[in-house]
Amino acid sequence: MMDTGKETAILFARLDDLSGVAMQGQLASTPFLSPRELHFSEKYLASRGMSSHFISWGGYESAERRRMFILPDYIEAPIEYSTLLEYGFDDVFSAVEVRGSGYRSLSHRDFLGSVIGLGLERSVVGDIIVFDEEKPRAIIICDKAVCAFICETLSKVGSDNVKCSVVSVSDEKIPDKNFLHITDTVASLRLDGVVAALLSLSREKAKTIVLDGAVELDYETCERPDKEVPPSCLITVRGHGKFRINSICDRTKKGRLRLDADKYV
Repeated sequence: MMDTGKETAILFARLDDLSGVAMQGQLASTPFLSPRELHFSEKYLASRGMSSHFISWGGYESAERRRMFILPDYIEAPIEYSTLLEYGFDDVFSAVEVRGSGYRSLSHRDFLGSVIGLGLERSVVGDIIVFDEEKPRAIIICDKAVCAFICETLSKVGSDNVKCSVVSVSDEKIPDKNFLHITDTVASLRLDGVVAALLSLSREKAKTIVLDGAVELDYETCERPDKEVPPSCLITVRGHGKFRINSICDRTKKGRLRLDADKYV
């Protein structure tokens, strides 16, 4: 898991190295980080008193996979990525449009698998935005250094022939993420009760899932069924998906709390 062990140590060591680069007056950046990696990176840098010395950007406003930029002392957050470029730093983001033939439907998994199949590391690829699986077109956010390679090499996605071209993501209308809205009531803020409501399971079954270490609260594994869930957070349940808790408040006449959440789909 990402919250303990070797992977965390490697991530933090990389952040330490990049912080050293920034202290020498240079802008330092990570590869693309997953939301989980980004969460732990932000916590780690904040614990070192560097909350005003980093920003993250993934090519567009609601990007999930992002690069973190550790700022030299003469630049202080908050700052927009576009403003950062005005300091003379090179833009590191590119975007590749991939169009299918229209004879086959293609999913996010198809696009991702084909890109990784080129021999690229996942860390050089950001979000892959699929606009329509039935008339397949996707935008691949990527490191500028691999943009030309993807365009020249990616010719098939799944079993479909595709055409690639470089585009500007700023010219694209990024579709809203899809969510399944969930409303329910819970007896308390206990994690097992909230998980039971999210998954439509019994409290005992949800408790077992928590005890088995299959639940993450804001990307950190939590094995305490009685842990209180914050009114705004992310809950990930292995094998069931990720949920955004919008609110847990306003008691009903029977004294139960109203749960409002969204499931990522």
